[in-house]
Amino acid sequence: METMAERAREHTSGALAGDLARRVAHRRAELGLSVEELAERAGIDPGYLRYFEANPQAALSAGTLQLIALALDTTPLALLGGEVDRPPGHGRAGRHPVLQPLTTEQCETQLAVGGVGRIVYLSGRGPVALPVNFEYTQGEVVFSTDEAKAATVEAGNVVGFEVDRVDEAMSEGWSVIVTGHARQITDPVDRQRLASLDLVEWAGGDRHSLVAIKPDEITGRVIIHESTADQD
Repeated sequence: METMAERAREHTSGALAGDLARRVAHRRAELGLSVEELAERAGIDPGYLRYFEANPQAALSAGTLQLIALALDTTPLALLGGEVDRPPGHGRAGRHPVLQPLTTEQCETQLAVGGVGRIVYLSGRGPVALPVNFEYTQGEVVFSTDEAKAATVEAGNVVGFEVDRVDEAMSEGWSVIVTGHARQITDPVDRQRLASLDLVEWAGGDRHSLVAIKPDEITGRVIIHESTADQD
C-alpha cells in the first residue's frame, strides 16, 4: 500500500507541480527574499530555482524540496499543501534515510528565524532542558528568563541550545545544536538594542532577565532520502 509520504512526494511532479511552485514563490515573497537570496540560503542553483518558479511542470527532487523548505522555515508537506490527516505519534524513518550535515551558514539561517528552542544546562537536580523563545542576533542566541534560571545558566561551564523542525508525514527533518557559554545581559545599551526583538517569555510571568549564548560550536543535520540524495 502506498504510504502518505509517498503520496505527498508525488505532488512534486505532475498536475500539482504548479501549485508547489506557487507556494514556494508565495512563501519566498512573504519572507521578502529574492530568488538569488533563497537559492543562497538553500545552497541550490538560482537559475534552476527561477526556472522552477516560472514553469509549472518543472519538478523538484525530495532532497532539493527539503533544502528549500529549510530555507523558507517551513516543511516540504506545507509547501506541497498536504495537510495529512494523521494523529501525532512516534516519528518513523523513511525507506532509505540519509543523515547529512548542514553547513555553518545553513545552521545560522535556521537560527536567524527565531522561535522556540531548548536551552540545556546543569542545575542542582541535574541536566535540565528548558523551552524558550529566542532570537539569533550578532552571532548570539538570546532569550529571556527569570533571575534564578539566568544566574544558574550563567554559572554553568558550558550550555547547549537546540532547535529543530520535524515532518513526521514525510519522515524528514532538521536540527541545529549550539554549544557555548552563557552570560546575563546587563548593559543598558545592549538591553535597549534587544528591546525591539520578539523576546516575549514563552511561559509568561515575570521573566525579564536576558541571557546570551556565545557559540563555541554550531552543528546541524538534515534527514533526506537516499533515493534522491544522489540527484542533488
